[in-house]
Amino acid sequence: MTASTLHRRLFTATLAAVAALALGAPTMAQVPVVGAVVAIGGGSEQPELIKDILALAKGPASRVAILNTASSDPTKSGPAYQRFFQGLGVAQPTVVPLLERAQAYEPTVLDAIGRADLVYVTGGNQIKLAQTLLDTPAHGALLAAWQRGAVIAGTSAGAMVWGPRYLAAGESRAALAGQPLDMRAGLGLLPRVVVDTHFGKENRMGRLLVAASQQTGLIGLGVDERTAAVIAPQSVRVLGEGRVTVLDYAQAQRPAKPGGPFGIRGIQLHLLGAGDSLRWTRDEAERHPMLPPRSPADATLASLWLQGGPLPTSVGPSGLANALFGARPGEVLILAGEGATATAQRWQAALQASGVGRTPILSPAGIGRGDFVTAIGRAGAVLLLDDARWSLARALVGEPARLLRSRAGVISLAGAGSAVAIPGEAAIQAGAGEVAAGLRLAPSVIPAPDWMAEGAIDRLVVNALLAGGALGVGLSPDSGVRVAGGTLTAQGASPVLVIQSDRVSLANPTVPTARDLWLHVLAPGESFKP
Repeated sequence: MTASTLHRRLFTATLAAVAALALGAPTMAQVPVVGAVVAIGGGSEQPELIKDILALAKGPASRVAILNTASSDPTKSGPAYQRFFQGLGVAQPTVVPLLERAQAYEPTVLDAIGRADLVYVTGGNQIKLAQTLLDTPAHGALLAAWQRGAVIAGTSAGAMVWGPRYLAAGESRAALAGQPLDMRAGLGLLPRVVVDTHFGKENRMGRLLVAASQQTGLIGLGVDERTAAVIAPQSVRVLGEGRVTVLDYAQAQRPAKPGGPFGIRGIQLHLLGAGDSLRWTRDEAERHPMLPPRSPADATLASLWLQGGPLPTSVGPSGLANALFGARPGEVLILAGEGATATAQRWQAALQASGVGRTPILSPAGIGRGDFVTAIGRAGAVLLLDDARWSLARALVGEPARLLRSRAGVISLAGAGSAVAIPGEAAIQAGAGEVAAGLRLAPSVIPAPDWMAEGAIDRLVVNALLAGGALGVGLSPDSGVRVAGGTLTAQGASPVLVIQSDRVSLANPTVPTARDLWLHVLAPGESFKP
């Protein structure tokens, strides 16, 4: 038997035993899994966070093996990490000489990994890391080290490769639009988990939603920078200053619709902050039941269209009025914020091109009692456009809002861009936790114009909960939603996000945490009806 054949057989046996343990299946030896896998979301190394990770092993007395395989400049990163760990009191941190696949067979490499209490895998290129390690003796040594109790910690690319498959490349908007992600074979230490890093900063919710849906029963973990997820076979615990987003697909249902934009229903969503822990389970009796959603529309509402961007790109000029209002009204009143004049003029031209006869523009200064009553009484439809200072939202407070609500049963209404929040139960403003009253033409709905923008998920969740558990509806610049008859129907080119929520912690409003939310992604043309 050759040395390479022996290595492969030992690796295969080790992998089978570890996978069985991680999945809860019995093994001959029933060796307890006492190690931890720690996924760090990237960013500069934080001494206090790494101290907490060292404490999972043997503290400063830990034998630390540094794998800088993924690094773009290993000659600099290796010594830098040695100095970093020495600064934390580790006497002799070792840089493992594992930069090429051939080195994964070297006895010195296997010995360094085998002796370690903490294996620290640096960031860089996850493809290089996985290709160097996959199905080698070094891969088997890592699995065996974890099985005997060593801590396996990785940051950025070094945190992403431990599931059955990992994200090699892909962008959220493109993935949601139906463009395939580059998913490759992972190292298999965490058979149920897909990890994405730099999560909040890089707005990676969209691509993790798609990536974790590609295999039955997976858990998606999105880890923020300077934050760590301590992962056990049935739980996760959060260290650091950011948040870990958990997507549980145990009850998810994906419509049988091959190709095209992404859609899925019934993902359980948890937003965990520092010190939080979560036990996930496949025990049906312990699953949190699906929330009964509140109705997303008032029965008196004639028609409401919310458009995430400045102009819908999915309909031609001749069909714009029909798309927005369900018909071609003779007159559309455009209510525009003080800084939205140019935008209003573009909409005015587009509506006239679609056959609308009259399209007067009214600014906040013109929303006086007499002029406004006359304009509303004459219009067959109203389009809301606001500016960054929310001048329209402020101008509509009070009597104008009551007048609009009184006409809701006979006029069609549309909102675009930042004005999409105005017709809902509350209007999302710049910071998480800041809520202004909406027109309540669509009670129980909190719309947001671009759910993939930085911080948008936070604002959507927090403001929906502050408004009493309303439905959070996240749009995109190229997507819209029609609200009618208690039903939300996604329109446009990109999916629409719907979040149901009933519990939240606002101890730190800038990093909100929440449990047992439900998340639905509606592909264009799909509807959501409670």
